[in-house]
Amino acid sequence: MAEQFSARTKKACGEIPDGLLRIGPLTNIAQMIEGFDVDAEALFVSVGVSGELFADPDNLISPHTCGKLLERCAELSGCPHFALILGQDQGATSLGMVGELLPHCADVGTALAHLQNLLHLHDRAGMVTRTIEGNTATLGYTLFAGPIVGVDQICDGTLVIAQNIMRLLCGAQWKARAVLLSRRRPKDLRPYRQVFQCPIEFNAERSSLVFPASDLSLPVAGADPDRFKLLKEELESVRSRHDLDLVAQTRRLVQAMVVLQRPSLAGVAGELSMNPRRLNRLLERQGTSYRELLNEARCGFALRLICLTDLSIAQIAAVLDYSGASAFAHAFKRWKDVSPLAWRRTHSRTGASAPRPRDSR
Repeated sequence: MAEQFSARTKKACGEIPDGLLRIGPLTNIAQMIEGFDVDAEALFVSVGVSGELFADPDNLISPHTCGKLLERCAELSGCPHFALILGQDQGATSLGMVGELLPHCADVGTALAHLQNLLHLHDRAGMVTRTIEGNTATLGYTLFAGPIVGVDQICDGTLVIAQNIMRLLCGAQWKARAVLLSRRRPKDLRPYRQVFQCPIEFNAERSSLVFPASDLSLPVAGADPDRFKLLKEELESVRSRHDLDLVAQTRRLVQAMVVLQRPSLAGVAGELSMNPRRLNRLLERQGTSYRELLNEARCGFALRLICLTDLSIAQIAAVLDYSGASAFAHAFKRWKDVSPLAWRRTHSRTGASAPRPRDSR
C-alpha cells in the first residue's frame, strides 16, 4: 500500500534532509502519464507513493523513488525517453525560490554561479557542476547516490531542465555546442536530437551541456535588480539558518572535484578558506577525514560509470585519477570485495547504493 502524504512533513525552503530533493520537476507527471493511457493512481501505488505527493512542489522525494517512478513510467508508456519529454515543460520555476532568482541576475555567469551555490536549499540529492576551460564552459548535474533504478531517466530530465534554464537566460533560440550524457546509448536517438538539436555524446564521464564561455557574459534580458536584491537577501537568510555543516560542505566539494577530475585536499581546504591540516582536524572531530570522503566519492562515481556506461575499466581508472587499471581494481576490491568487472557483470544497470531516505508523504 502506498504511504500516505502528510502535510506535517512538508519542509520550508532550505529545510531539506540530506539525500532528498523537492518534487517540483515532477508535479505534472500524472497528467503526462495519463496522456499515454496509463492510470496514474495505479502507477503511484505500484511504486509505493501517494498521488498527493505531487500536489505540492515543496514536497520531498528521494532519488531512489524518483528514479523508480520514472523507470516505471517509461515501461508503462512504452516511451523509453519519458523523462526527456517530461523535462521539456520544466525549467527554473520548478526549482522554487532558487529558480525564481535566476532570471533577475545581471548576466548568465552570475545566474549559474548562484544556481550552483544555492541549489542545496532545493535539492540535497545531487549538485550542479560548472567548468570554464579556455573558450568552453559546461553546466551539468550529478547525483550523490551510487547507481539506482532509473538514473538514466534522471540524467535525461535534468539536462533538459538545464537547457531550458539556459534558454531562459540566453534567449529561446539558444543551443548547446554539445550535450554529454553519462549513460549508455539508447536505441532510438531521434528524440534526443529533436530536443537538444546539437551533437550528443553518450557514455560520457559526466552529464553536462557544453557551450561557448562567451555566453556567460551575456546580460539576462528583463532582469529586475530590485527583485534580485529582495530574493537574494531572502535566500541568504534561509541559507544562514539551513546551510550545510562542515562535513556536508566538504563532501560536496570532494564529490565535485572527483567528477571534474580535480580532487586534492589543498583544493578543498582552499574552497573552505582554511589550511589542509585544520580541515582534517575538524573533520576528524566529526568522525571522518578527507581521505574517507574521497574514497566515498570515488566509489560512488566508479559504481555509476561501471553500471551505467560502456567505458572500459582502464578508462574509468583514468577518470578517477588512478595510475592504472590494476590500482583501481585493487581499490575497488577493498570497497566491494569483488573486481570491477565482476561487479559490472552482476549490476549491468543498477547497483547497491546508500540507504534510502524517506520521502515526505
